[in-house]
Amino acid sequence: MVFSSVTFLIFFLPIALLLNFTARKITTKNAILLILSLIFYAWGEPVYVFLMMGSILINYLFGISIAQITKVKIKKIVLGSAILLNLSVLFFFKYLGWAIELILPLLSKISFTPTIPEIILPIGISFYTFQIISYIVDVYRNPALCQKKLLNLGLYISFFPQLIAGPIVRYNEICDYIKERKFELDTFVGGVERFIIGLGKKTLLANTFAFYADSVLNLNFSEYTSPYAWCAMLAYSLQIYFDFSGYSDMAIGLGKMFGFKFPENFNFPYAAKSITEFWRRWHISLSSWFREYLYIPLGGNRRGNVRTYFNIFLVFLATGIWHGAATNFLFWGLGHGLLRMVEKFLSGTNIAQKLSSTSYKPLTFALNIFKRIYTLSAIILLWIFFRNSMSDSIKIILKMAGINYTQFTDSPIEIIDSFNLSFIYSEKAIFPFLIGIFLTFPWWRVFSQKIQNLKNSNFWASNLITIAKYTSLIIILILCISSLASNAYNPFIYFRF
Repeated sequence: MVFSSVTFLIFFLPIALLLNFTARKITTKNAILLILSLIFYAWGEPVYVFLMMGSILINYLFGISIAQITKVKIKKIVLGSAILLNLSVLFFFKYLGWAIELILPLLSKISFTPTIPEIILPIGISFYTFQIISYIVDVYRNPALCQKKLLNLGLYISFFPQLIAGPIVRYNEICDYIKERKFELDTFVGGVERFIIGLGKKTLLANTFAFYADSVLNLNFSEYTSPYAWCAMLAYSLQIYFDFSGYSDMAIGLGKMFGFKFPENFNFPYAAKSITEFWRRWHISLSSWFREYLYIPLGGNRRGNVRTYFNIFLVFLATGIWHGAATNFLFWGLGHGLLRMVEKFLSGTNIAQKLSSTSYKPLTFALNIFKRIYTLSAIILLWIFFRNSMSDSIKIILKMAGINYTQFTDSPIEIIDSFNLSFIYSEKAIFPFLIGIFLTFPWWRVFSQKIQNLKNSNFWASNLITIAKYTSLIIILILCISSLASNAYNPFIYFRF
């Protein structure tokens, strides 16, 4: 089950809210939310819900053990065992088949060709595995964080708003809300608003861009030209942003409805002026997790430049592999890592320091323009590898460069089906593209601030703005439900992670 479905919006969510508000005691509320979360997960994973329940129980015992053990060596052994077990489960379901594929050429030389098992990936296992590991490590660092109630830990691990696609929430960020939370009308209303905005981003924007991108990139390479390839990758770049940030908005909004506060996960990542800044803005909870539980434990930047570059390499290697068991994800992660290392090296040079400290406005303006063009171009080109296989990615890049080879086209001369692809340049396509680009960057914040200032200074304007705001939200909700009810195109990229 996903948030952008009629089943969730019409049935599951109203029932969940009703049961939550009917219960009085916090223990009862937590029990209801845990049961609902397991039902939510079992809706799409009727078998693997038992895997999650087993993970909850085993890691509950690990947490208790780590908190009670006083000998440092034994505590480290238990911690290592817990991390190894959780990563082993993740490896089995997500990476075993890929690992066998990689070593098949070597095994074939000794006349041993094992059968690659068909293992179905449990939904959200990458997200809740990282949450479990963060809990275990945090308990090791601070035993007072140990949750002695199985019910409460189970709710933290399986809570349905952030179960499928994050944000990755650390236990110390919501432990107080699990123990005690109060209903506040403003918070609840804010949660509803945030959820509707996220639903609109996912249903009305991301799904539209997905249609444009897939309509081109799923064709044979001989059926579209370079401009169509660029438009398709622009559409995909907008799709993945609104798809994932929309889902995060819905998760944060749902959290508020039930009395929880989740961390923000996106901060206009395409407005970044470097890949380094991009990762401070994109999937913030994942970046923070890798920094806290991998980069810093490895030594961070405290052990010299060589070790720092090596640590960055490992972090982005892990980032790519985390997203998927395929070579293209590995390349995508390493591509970001390489650019991150180059930026770090250049930032330490004399030229970079002089440019960054210059007060000459035309030069500063030109430098900022260059940084934005470089960053956006790098992001879009690397998204190609995120979406497609390695071979297809290279072909698409060649296609975008206007290079055509008979090796990957049906004929030396391209044949364009302009009738089927003309919709990309139509008026219907331009409008969502303009809206998407406008909302991707923080330009609208200036407009929003002016509206807020007007609202605070004028009584009648305040009422009109409030009416317009909630009318717009109702219209967005109606349009989203209508779109979902009509079985419109509704893919979800991060559902498979």
